[in-house]
Amino acid sequence: MRAWLIAVFWVLTSCASVTAAPTFPIAELQVADFTIPVQLAATPELRARGLMFQEKAEPGMLLVYRQPEPISLWMRNTSMPLDVAFIDGDWKIHVIKPLEPFDETPISSDIAVIAALEMPRGWFEQHNVIAGTQLRLLTRID
Repeated sequence: MRAWLIAVFWVLTSCASVTAAPTFPIAELQVADFTIPVQLAATPELRARGLMFQEKAEPGMLLVYRQPEPISLWMRNTSMPLDVAFIDGDWKIHVIKPLEPFDETPISSDIAVIAALEMPRGWFEQHNVIAGTQLRLLTRID
């Protein structure tokens, strides 16, 4: 019985470490004339995880790609409403689209983009950030 309990404990703790939330580095992003901190997802693994399983969207998340490419996002395992700004190769916002909690419908960038900025629903409107706004990543990505 004791060996069985140890085996069950080992399996449970092993599974927990596999699904444990990754640590996202924090980057500085200049949005128009102000600077904000954002979680940075610059690897395929971090981009795939995104804001899944997080309880809040602050401080936001920047998904960055090595080269501009068409992308699609979904809200699997993401419980809060978000807005996403798709960012073109010149680091200007191309379009801002809403993302609904737990919606697995792909939301497309429509063009090749270098990044996507996910923020809590209404953040872009509250800060007067619109399509055409210039962004600049102030943190170096290796």
